[in-house]
Amino acid sequence: MNIQQYITSGILELYVLDRLEPAEMREVEAMAARFPEVKAEIDQIELSLEGFAMTDAPEVNPDILDRLLAETRLSPESEKLTDEVPKVPAEKASRGLIGSILPWIVAIVGILGLVYFFLQAGNQEEKLNVLQARYDKLEKDCNESQQTLRSTQQFLNDLTNPSTQEIILAGSENTPEKSAIVFYNPATEKTLFKATNLPPPPTGKQYQLWAIDGDGPKDLGVLATNLAGDVILEVSYLTGVQAFAITLEDEGGKPAPDLSQLQVIGNVG
Repeated sequence: MNIQQYITSGILELYVLDRLEPAEMREVEAMAARFPEVKAEIDQIELSLEGFAMTDAPEVNPDILDRLLAETRLSPESEKLTDEVPKVPAEKASRGLIGSILPWIVAIVGILGLVYFFLQAGNQEEKLNVLQARYDKLEKDCNESQQTLRSTQQFLNDLTNPSTQEIILAGSENTPEKSAIVFYNPATEKTLFKATNLPPPPTGKQYQLWAIDGDGPKDLGVLATNLAGDVILEVSYLTGVQAFAITLEDEGGKPAPDLSQLQVIGNVG
């Protein structure tokens, strides 16, 4: 088991806040007994949260706090609640006072924070704008991550489709060390391209991809000047393709290939 990954998984914070199921609590306690670094991390989390509770709490008008406490002491409901507070089991008390009262400290800090927030005047709109900006950025990042995940999953589905043909584009006599792959699927009418070994072209030059059928080469577009080996591109699909090739052309590409600058080529089927 990767102990560092376990420590950074977030389960220890949930354990300190007493937000795990009993079986999960026992698992964390077993890990802490077995691995000193897990126990040390739990202790550090407790100290950090305690420090947060003590130092991050905003100051509140003492008169307001005294009035709230006085009303709580005089309330019949508060006396009833005090009588009904359950005793802490011995095994839970062994985790220390901080572990048992920490959720209450966090809750109180939250309440005092709300009181402090609403007592402030003049900067409420600014705070809301900051929070809205943070929310908008998180939402944007989340949407981009989801889009990337969907695109990756779609590429994976296309690559593993039984109808997809993997066509190796081997280096020509000009450049025997270069290579690329085209994934061609007539059933789904998709063509994907991957540059396995295409170093950046010289200044002013650009790679251009061609599909060759019975009528000759057809332009599939120029490629980016710096293609990483793990990048997969979707290019135009053409029917009846017999081969794919890449030439080195002037930047921007040409309507017909310069066969003297043939870089890689591979036959379909």
